Amino acid sequence: MSFMQQWEEKEVVDLEEMYRQAVLLSFKLGEALSERIQRLPESISPDPLIYPPCKFKQFELGEYPVYQFSYEGMLPLYDKERKYFTRVRDYYLGSTQESIRGMKVTSFNDAFIYICHFFENLVIRDLDNRNRSFLINAIRYAGFIEDDSWKEIRTMEAGFLDTSRKNHVQVFVTGMKNAMKLVENIDEKYKEGHDFSGSN
Repeated sequence: MSFMQQWEEKEVVDLEEMYRQAVLLSFKLGEALSERIQRLPESISPDPLIYPPCKFKQFELGEYPVYQFSYEGMLPLYDKERKYFTRVRDYYLGSTQESIRGMKVTSFNDAFIYICHFFENLVIRDLDNRNRSFLINAIRYAGFIEDDSWKEIRTMEAGFLDTSRKNHVQVFVTGMKNAMKLVENIDEKYKEGHDFSGSN
Protein backbone atom coordinates (compact mmCIF):
# COMPACT_ATOMS: atom_id res chain seq x y z
CA MET A 1 0.00 0.00 0.00
CA SER A 2 1.40 3.39 -0.96
CA PHE A 3 1.96 6.22 1.48
CA MET A 4 -0.83 8.19 -0.24
CA GLN A 5 -3.32 5.34 0.21
CA GLN A 6 -2.36 4.98 3.88
CA TRP A 7 -2.79 8.71 4.40
CA GLU A 8 -6.22 8.68 2.70
CA GLU A 9 -7.37 5.70 4.81
CA LYS A 10 -6.25 7.45 8.01
CA GLU A 11 -8.07 10.60 6.89
CA VAL A 12 -11.31 8.60 6.44
CA VAL A 13 -10.93 7.00 9.90
CA ASP A 14 -10.30 10.44 11.45
CA LEU A 15 -13.31 11.95 9.67
CA GLU A 16 -15.52 9.07 10.82
CA GLU A 17 -14.46 9.68 14.42
CA MET A 18 -15.10 13.42 14.10
CA TYR A 19 -18.55 12.68 12.67
CA ARG A 20 -19.29 10.32 15.59
CA GLN A 21 -18.20 12.95 18.09
CA ALA A 22 -20.28 15.66 16.36
CA VAL A 23 -23.43 13.49 16.56
CA LEU A 24 -22.78 12.69 20.24
CA LEU A 25 -22.18 16.38 20.95
CA SER A 26 -25.48 17.33 19.27
CA PHE A 27 -27.35 14.96 21.63
CA LYS A 28 -25.50 16.38 24.67
CA LEU A 29 -26.46 19.90 23.59
CA GLY A 30 -30.06 18.73 23.15
CA GLU A 31 -30.11 17.35 26.70
CA ALA A 32 -28.67 20.58 28.11
CA LEU A 33 -31.22 22.66 26.21
CA SER A 34 -34.08 20.42 27.33
CA GLU A 35 -33.02 20.77 30.98
CA ARG A 36 -33.01 24.57 30.69
CA ILE A 37 -36.35 24.69 28.88
CA GLN A 38 -37.90 22.67 31.70
CA ARG A 39 -36.75 25.31 34.20
CA LEU A 40 -38.68 28.06 32.39
CA PRO A 41 -42.04 29.18 33.76
CA GLU A 42 -44.78 26.79 32.60
CA SER A 43 -46.63 29.55 30.74
CA ILE A 44 -43.82 29.99 28.18
CA SER A 45 -42.24 26.53 28.17
CA PRO A 46 -43.17 23.75 25.73
CA ASP A 47 -41.53 21.48 28.34
CA PRO A 48 -39.94 18.85 26.06
CA LEU A 49 -38.18 16.09 27.97
CA ILE A 50 -36.03 15.36 24.92
CA TYR A 51 -34.71 17.99 22.53
CA PRO A 52 -35.18 18.37 19.66
CA PRO A 53 -38.62 16.86 20.20
CA CYS A 54 -40.30 14.48 17.80
CA LYS A 55 -43.53 16.02 16.50
CA PHE A 56 -46.52 13.71 16.13
CA LYS A 57 -49.56 14.20 13.89
CA GLN A 58 -52.48 12.02 12.87
CA PHE A 59 -54.70 12.37 9.81
CA GLU A 60 -57.17 10.24 7.89
CA LEU A 61 -56.54 9.00 4.37
CA GLY A 62 -59.22 6.82 2.86
CA GLU A 63 -60.40 4.28 5.42
CA TYR A 64 -57.18 4.32 7.43
CA PRO A 65 -55.50 6.62 9.92
CA VAL A 66 -51.99 7.83 9.08
CA TYR A 67 -49.52 8.54 11.86
CA GLN A 68 -46.74 11.02 11.11
CA PHE A 69 -43.53 11.38 13.13
CA SER A 70 -41.32 14.39 12.40
CA TYR A 71 -37.63 14.47 13.41
CA GLU A 72 -35.31 17.45 12.94
CA GLY A 73 -32.03 16.99 11.10
CA MET A 74 -30.74 14.09 9.02
CA LEU A 75 -30.97 10.54 10.29
CA PRO A 76 -27.39 9.88 11.47
CA LEU A 77 -25.14 7.59 9.49
CA TYR A 78 -24.93 3.94 10.52
CA ASP A 79 -22.05 3.10 12.85
CA LYS A 80 -21.51 0.03 15.06
CA GLU A 81 -19.44 1.86 17.70
CA ARG A 82 -21.34 1.04 20.93
CA LYS A 83 -21.57 4.44 22.62
CA TYR A 84 -22.62 6.13 19.38
CA PHE A 85 -25.15 3.42 18.49
CA THR A 86 -26.70 3.46 21.98
CA ARG A 87 -26.95 7.25 22.10
CA VAL A 88 -28.61 7.55 18.69
CA ARG A 89 -30.98 4.65 19.40
CA ASP A 90 -32.00 6.09 22.78
CA TYR A 91 -32.71 9.50 21.25
CA TYR A 92 -35.14 8.12 18.65
CA LEU A 93 -36.82 5.76 21.13
CA GLY A 94 -37.19 8.48 23.76
CA SER A 95 -38.30 11.34 21.53
CA THR A 96 -40.88 9.14 19.81
CA GLN A 97 -42.31 7.93 23.14
CA GLU A 98 -42.39 11.50 24.42
CA SER A 99 -44.34 12.72 21.36
CA ILE A 100 -47.28 10.45 22.17
CA ARG A 101 -47.24 10.74 25.96
CA GLY A 102 -50.78 10.34 27.29
CA MET A 103 -52.24 9.28 23.93
CA LYS A 104 -54.13 6.07 23.21
CA VAL A 105 -52.31 4.19 20.46
CA THR A 106 -53.86 1.95 17.81
CA SER A 107 -51.46 -0.60 16.35
CA PHE A 108 -51.39 -2.14 12.89
CA ASN A 109 -50.70 -5.84 12.39
CA ASP A 110 -50.10 -5.26 8.66
CA ALA A 111 -48.38 -1.90 8.48
CA PHE A 112 -46.74 0.22 5.81
CA ILE A 113 -43.93 2.51 6.96
CA TYR A 114 -42.88 5.29 4.58
CA ILE A 115 -39.64 7.04 5.57
CA CYS A 116 -39.13 10.37 3.81
CA HIS A 117 -35.75 12.10 4.07
CA PHE A 118 -35.89 15.83 3.34
CA PHE A 119 -32.55 17.46 2.53
CA GLU A 120 -31.45 21.09 2.47
CA ASN A 121 -29.54 20.71 -0.80
CA LEU A 122 -28.92 18.38 -3.74
CA VAL A 123 -25.67 16.84 -2.41
CA ILE A 124 -25.69 13.10 -3.23
CA ARG A 125 -26.41 11.00 -0.11
CA ASP A 126 -26.90 7.24 0.14
CA LEU A 127 -30.06 6.40 2.08
CA ASP A 128 -28.78 2.91 2.86
CA ASN A 129 -25.96 4.39 4.99
CA ARG A 130 -28.55 5.72 7.46
CA ASN A 131 -29.89 3.40 10.13
CA ARG A 132 -33.64 3.14 9.51
CA SER A 133 -33.88 0.49 12.25
CA PHE A 134 -33.80 3.31 14.84
CA LEU A 135 -37.03 4.67 13.38
CA ILE A 136 -38.74 1.31 12.94
CA ASN A 137 -37.89 0.22 16.48
CA ALA A 138 -39.07 3.54 17.90
CA ILE A 139 -42.44 3.10 16.19
CA ARG A 140 -42.70 -0.48 17.43
CA TYR A 141 -41.87 0.42 21.04
CA ALA A 142 -44.42 3.25 20.86
CA GLY A 143 -47.04 0.62 20.02
CA PHE A 144 -47.99 1.57 16.45
CA ILE A 145 -46.88 -1.76 15.01
CA GLU A 146 -47.19 -5.11 16.74
CA ASP A 147 -43.90 -6.46 15.43
CA ASP A 148 -41.18 -5.43 12.98
CA SER A 149 -40.79 -8.80 11.26
CA TRP A 150 -41.19 -9.10 7.49
CA LYS A 151 -44.64 -10.64 8.05
CA GLU A 152 -45.95 -7.57 9.88
CA ILE A 153 -44.52 -4.56 8.04
CA ARG A 154 -43.37 -3.28 4.69
CA THR A 155 -41.12 -0.27 4.37
CA MET A 156 -40.26 2.25 1.70
CA GLU A 157 -37.82 5.17 1.66
CA ALA A 158 -37.59 8.28 -0.47
CA GLY A 159 -35.51 11.43 -0.56
CA PHE A 160 -36.74 14.96 -1.33
CA LEU A 161 -35.22 18.42 -1.68
CA ASP A 162 -36.89 20.32 1.15
CA THR A 163 -38.98 23.32 0.14
CA SER A 164 -37.61 25.33 3.11
CA ARG A 165 -34.05 24.02 2.63
CA LYS A 166 -33.94 22.23 5.99
CA ASN A 167 -32.88 18.69 6.91
CA HIS A 168 -35.58 16.58 8.53
CA VAL A 169 -37.08 13.09 8.45
CA GLN A 170 -40.79 12.34 8.22
CA VAL A 171 -42.05 8.84 9.02
CA PHE A 172 -45.59 7.86 8.01
CA VAL A 173 -47.32 4.74 9.30
CA THR A 174 -50.58 3.36 7.92
CA GLY A 175 -52.25 0.09 6.94
CA MET A 176 -50.66 -1.85 4.09
CA LYS A 177 -53.82 -1.54 1.99
CA ASN A 178 -53.36 2.23 2.16
CA ALA A 179 -49.72 2.18 0.98
CA MET A 180 -50.04 3.47 -2.58
CA LYS A 181 -52.63 6.05 -1.59
CA LEU A 182 -50.21 7.40 1.04
CA VAL A 183 -47.24 7.55 -1.38
CA GLU A 184 -49.39 9.37 -3.95
CA ASN A 185 -50.69 11.75 -1.27
CA ILE A 186 -47.15 12.67 -0.15
CA ASP A 187 -46.05 13.19 -3.77
CA GLU A 188 -49.04 15.44 -4.48
CA LYS A 189 -48.45 17.53 -1.34
CA TYR A 190 -44.75 17.84 -2.18
CA LYS A 191 -45.51 19.08 -5.71
CA GLU A 192 -47.85 21.69 -4.16
CA GLY A 193 -44.98 22.97 -1.96
CA HIS A 194 -46.29 21.54 1.33
CA ASP A 195 -44.00 22.08 4.35
CA PHE A 196 -43.87 18.62 5.92
CA SER A 197 -41.77 19.78 8.88
CA GLY A 198 -44.58 22.10 9.98
CA SER A 199 -42.12 24.94 10.57
CA ASN A 200 -44.13 27.44 8.49
